[in-house]
Amino acid sequence: MRKFPLALLASVGGIALTAASALAQDSGPLLDMLVKKGLINDQEAEEVRADLTKDFASSPAGKLNLGSHITEFKLGGDVRLRHQIETQRAQGSTTWADQTRERFRFRLNGDVLMQKGWSAGFALETASAADSGNETFTNGNSDYGIYLARAFVAWQPNNNWKFVAGKQRNPLYTTDLVWDADINPQGLAEIYSYSLGGSDSIEFRSMQLIMGDNKESLLGNKGNDSWLFAQQVVFTKALGTAKLVLAPGFMTYGKSDLTLADKSNETQFNGTTNGLSLVTFAGEVGFANVVSAGNGVKLYWDSSYNTDANKRVHQVYGLPAATSSDALAWLVGVGYNHGTGKLAGDYGVKLDYRRLGIGAIDPNLSDSDFAFGNLNQTGFKLGGSYNLTDFASLNLAYFYTTDIRETLKQSQVAKLDASRILQVDLVVKF
Repeated sequence: MRKFPLALLASVGGIALTAASALAQDSGPLLDMLVKKGLINDQEAEEVRADLTKDFASSPAGKLNLGSHITEFKLGGDVRLRHQIETQRAQGSTTWADQTRERFRFRLNGDVLMQKGWSAGFALETASAADSGNETFTNGNSDYGIYLARAFVAWQPNNNWKFVAGKQRNPLYTTDLVWDADINPQGLAEIYSYSLGGSDSIEFRSMQLIMGDNKESLLGNKGNDSWLFAQQVVFTKALGTAKLVLAPGFMTYGKSDLTLADKSNETQFNGTTNGLSLVTFAGEVGFANVVSAGNGVKLYWDSSYNTDANKRVHQVYGLPAATSSDALAWLVGVGYNHGTGKLAGDYGVKLDYRRLGIGAIDPNLSDSDFAFGNLNQTGFKLGGSYNLTDFASLNLAYFYTTDIRETLKQSQVAKLDASRILQVDLVVKF
């Protein structure tokens, strides 16, 4: 009887252990070929098959064991390559400052569904900034850090209630006028959903976010942690093939003299959270199957009015008493999409115009790309996307802004006369 060569056995074992589990557990075609060539007999083939299955089960590749309480585990993410051209002119200057940057972003997301309504999730991404995951290619091929962008647990005891704790996805219905889309709030969130029949619904959404920690031994408001409280009602109504969403809300900070310092936001304001009590109102009217199936048009808006703008502008920003508080910020936009944005050939375009009063919003939360995060600015954002494949897309965004009041200047939040930014992105999802 011819013995099975050790080198050949090692090769078969190596191939099987580095392949998928199906190959490791069923190497039939390869073993049949060896039997046919007379290198092994039928009994030896069966013994090798059994050994390969056993080796795979005991190897690291075969030890992905999920608890019996886990019903679903999702992993995904994306890589984005960005070419960015930006130019800005400082308030009171006649000179433009230009810069071209090659940037990238990496994200890895994990979501776990468990029994009895429990779930959890995490996200890793490049860059430590709360309002941006972008890194600029520089420093001669140096490596880049990975940061924890989300870590949360959630409990949904029934179809109506959901509770979330930790650093989480933003549960509010909003635009980047008030909340930068890259920000993952940290704290507690509660959502109550109630069906009104059909596709109609009403939701009550609430957040309590810890923005900064303080020593409780300090006297007065200096000993209070900085908390942000947000409440919102989201009403959704189906109107034939159209959809209406109305989302009024209110956001305010608790009483704290804590100064938020040394944040890594791309355009941060390192100062107190006092003087921010925002009445917000966002919404949309969407029309499906416009002209032909698969085409959609959406009109959308957002707004913020700071009822405490005088304190914000004069005490926090230190601007003269004669300076107008300019408490209102607003955005209006229109979008068109062909397809859902998930399949090859789908595309969409969006255009919005917005105005940011100096006292209207929190500069640490709003979009860091529009006017480089500055207030006292007005302008537009034009965006477009095209799906090259089901998993890869080409995106474009262009921002153009100018100041509202030419003589107004604050060294951190209103230091810009005008700006232009062009971003060209290649996004590949996995």
